[in-house]
Amino acid sequence: MDARDVAGREASRLGRMRGAATSAFRSLLAPAGLPGDASRQLEATLGGVVDEALSPGPGRLRRVKARMAGAPDELLTWASTYVLDHPLPVLERDDVAELSARQTKYISAAVGGLQIALLAATAATFESTLVPALAVDAVVGQVAALVHGFADWTTTASFLVRRLRAEGLDVTSAELRRLTTAALVSRGKVIDPGMLPVSTEGRLVRRWAGSGLVDALPFGSSLGRASVKAAGRIEATDLGALLAQLRSSAAG
Repeated sequence: MDARDVAGREASRLGRMRGAATSAFRSLLAPAGLPGDASRQLEATLGGVVDEALSPGPGRLRRVKARMAGAPDELLTWASTYVLDHPLPVLERDDVAELSARQTKYISAAVGGLQIALLAATAATFESTLVPALAVDAVVGQVAALVHGFADWTTTASFLVRRLRAEGLDVTSAELRRLTTAALVSRGKVIDPGMLPVSTEGRLVRRWAGSGLVDALPFGSSLGRASVKAAGRIEATDLGALLAQLRSSAAG
């Protein structure tokens, strides 16, 4: 077998591994219970992350972080508009809990598949496997946290929209964004009006990112449970009064 045949077979093998990694990544971006439009938005926003993670040379994590830096804002801008027209079918708190459990289970399984696929692809690409392994864990953790946070937010926003409309209240996408974020970030039994400012969103995004791999993965953090707790706060809150307060502060 000449050198060209060897090179061709190696390129084909690497191509299959990269293809498997891309397929596993797309699976992670399609959590159970989210509509196809949401999965397509996730792919449009995060589609280049795997390519950056598999790119040879130093700085892979830096490139991944740069690509993901604006992702939360882009995803929430899209979701806050989409949910007003297409809220998920979560009419009761039990519906939120059931959907959240399905998403957590699905994302946990997808994370495992993506880690294996990425490790195989990076091991075939780089001489050292230690650095790629650490890079893979970091990349998968960041993506998983963002996907799960986005799913939590979309579920919570859907429940909030349905509760608001049941009370005859309509909101704009900007108002929905702030109310949903406040519901997720608040700590008490009701939505804290002090969590209504736009700046609160940064706190939520930092919570998604977590402080490490264990915090970032679905089974190691509050992700998945956050929407259930937020639904309880929404049920216990005087939404009319809270909306009036939000509008009053915006006018002021």
